[in-house]
Amino acid sequence: MEIFRIAAIALVTAFCVILLRNVKSELAAAVGLAGGIIVVLSVIDYFSDIFSAVYAIAKRAGLATSVVTLLFKVIAVGYISEFSASLIEDAGMSSLADKVLLGGKLIIVATSIPVIVQLFEYIAKMLS
Repeated sequence: MEIFRIAAIALVTAFCVILLRNVKSELAAAVGLAGGIIVVLSVIDYFSDIFSAVYAIAKRAGLATSVVTLLFKVIAVGYISEFSASLIEDAGMSSLADKVLLGGKLIIVATSIPVIVQLFEYIAKMLS
């Protein structure tokens, strides 16, 4: 199972970071970043399967592809901001990590506004 490989990579990375933290803290941060990137790259194939399945469901439901694309953009912003904030927090800069998360949330809201407007217009049409 894929999760065992991912867990093993994460555990080895964490162990190396713990060992290197006292000796060379700069190298420990680089090893932690590399381990995180390896974990993300090892699950990237699942994204194409998810995209295909969601697009197929949206097509059957009659949803516009722009809505599905927007949904994926929002999810991507959430994951990227969370991953980045975690790395920044691991580097010891928690206030900067909080600002990255705030920026991600603001981008999600701004990106979602067109769908919210469409939703309100649809509701207004149904009520009139």
